[in-house]
Amino acid sequence: MKNYKNIVYAAMSMLLWSTSCNDWLDVQPKTELKESELFSTEQGFKEALTGVYVSMTNGTTYGRELTFGMLSVMASDYSVNSSSEQAVLSLKAIEEYDYTKNQVKGIIDQVWLNQYNSIALTNNILGNIEAKRSVFSDQGYNLVKGEALALRAFVHFDLMRMFAPAYITKDNAKYMPYVTRYTRENTPLSTVDELVEYILNDIKEAEMLLKDDVVNKLGTADRKIRMNRLAVKGLKARVLLYIGNHAGAYQAAKEVIDARQVVLRPESQEINLDRSIHSEHLFSLFSDGFEERVTKLVTPESGTLASVPYYFTDEDKLRTRIFENVATDIRFKVPVFQMYRGLLTPHKFMYVDIPVGTPNVNRHYIPLMRLGEMYLIAAEAAPTKDEGVALLNALCTNRGMLAFANDIDLVEKIKQEYRKEFFSEGQTFYYYKRLGAKKVDDSPVNDMSNAQYVFPMPENEKIYGGRN
Repeated sequence: MKNYKNIVYAAMSMLLWSTSCNDWLDVQPKTELKESELFSTEQGFKEALTGVYVSMTNGTTYGRELTFGMLSVMASDYSVNSSSEQAVLSLKAIEEYDYTKNQVKGIIDQVWLNQYNSIALTNNILGNIEAKRSVFSDQGYNLVKGEALALRAFVHFDLMRMFAPAYITKDNAKYMPYVTRYTRENTPLSTVDELVEYILNDIKEAEMLLKDDVVNKLGTADRKIRMNRLAVKGLKARVLLYIGNHAGAYQAAKEVIDARQVVLRPESQEINLDRSIHSEHLFSLFSDGFEERVTKLVTPESGTLASVPYYFTDEDKLRTRIFENVATDIRFKVPVFQMYRGLLTPHKFMYVDIPVGTPNVNRHYIPLMRLGEMYLIAAEAAPTKDEGVALLNALCTNRGMLAFANDIDLVEKIKQEYRKEFFSEGQTFYYYKRLGAKKVDDSPVNDMSNAQYVFPMPENEKIYGGRN
């Protein structure tokens, strides 16, 4: 694997593409423009920004491993069978957080590589935007720069949640770089405290730039799913909760909730047509190939990939230990989980049983931040337990559950809701790590520590990036 320095060098010499939005999403350029031409117009900058989103749909990052793949295995969403096939062996090593296995190291190396590649693309935009300020309208400049800064913060934050210890550990060692320039030069490693400061600085500037961003309840296909004003506020809530700033996290999450521009799904909304509850996404990625990728892994054809689904779960675990025998929970209903070859498989991102062209079916979306998380953040960070329970009940009753009494163990119930709400989305692993949990529920590992929670830096980065 090439280190970040070489990624940037390659990116600096590559040709960027000028295409329609749909062509970008297909990642198939029809005409190529040199960088100088691309950054000569506002539209060119917007197309370069779309390229950042496309880069994030890679199967080694949010297109698989950082959503329904590796991180969901680490959260014990799935069951791992005893097959000796290489693919399943890697799942077993992932489930046990065994980073010495070559298959697992390969996945982690690619996560590092491709996340920093997305960061390089944002830095290329930010490195050119001031010199080309004259080609922008005021609104266009604010949107492009604000989104780029927020995306840089978002990707760095997830890298930090993987490759550095949780903030709660108060570890002062240096773990990864926060890269802000499009350059071949190495960026020094930073501590968790330093990384958090950089992340919050980018978020603060993005908030200011996007303060007039219009995100209405229905939204447009473009603004609704992008790193818009509400998504930036949601990211702020997520980061502040991660560092234990409950007051700030509560305020940010409540601002998203109280804006009423994205609301909890109406009861009349059919879950069969919106299995990932796309109407509540604050930030998601569009990928034409996402559903096909999931389908091949969850419902493989005979003689391909594996004799059984790559991702499946134990029915008793799902029914009793995750969904607590609440059959009315919409997240547990048949369209979201279906039997395949005698195994219970997640169909949250699959609509193969729904004819193409059926109205109101939201295919191809990869959720990275949703409104439900804002309710859980606000519930955990609320100034009083009564308010926390009320916020949790608002979410849970919407999902088909009965309201909880005020004397519940709020921390335990919030944990259970993370397991339900983010099944196959990757966020649950981060929840356990944030709290420094010694046990991930249903995991075969009984004493979690930094050895399991912190991903190793790629060896090539250490060698060629001078990190030894």
